[in-house]
Amino acid sequence: MPTPTDKTHRQQLRLQLRQQHRTALLTNLPLTTEQLAELFDYLDARLSTHCCDDTLGHTRCFAAAQDLAFAPLQQFLQQHGGHCDCEVLANVADAYATIL
Repeated sequence: MPTPTDKTHRQQLRLQLRQQHRTALLTNLPLTTEQLAELFDYLDARLSTHCCDDTLGHTRCFAAAQDLAFAPLQQFLQQHGGHCDCEVLANVADAYATIL
């Protein structure tokens, strides 16, 4: 049976791992976390009325409206499984849900 010291140590390790995971997710983020949340909201609204056309067309429109460089955003999203607008919501939003 774990001692109270063991339990405290495990809690500290879990906290450190969560913080390391959060830091890793935020590294090289080409937009702010607020903008990322806005992108997810924008895509959710757009895709509720328009089908995904297997491109990042809606993401490109969002980037233009926010005055964001699209190429770094596209690269970031694709590295996280977002190769089209619906995959951004399915894969990237899921991966970043814990930090937004």
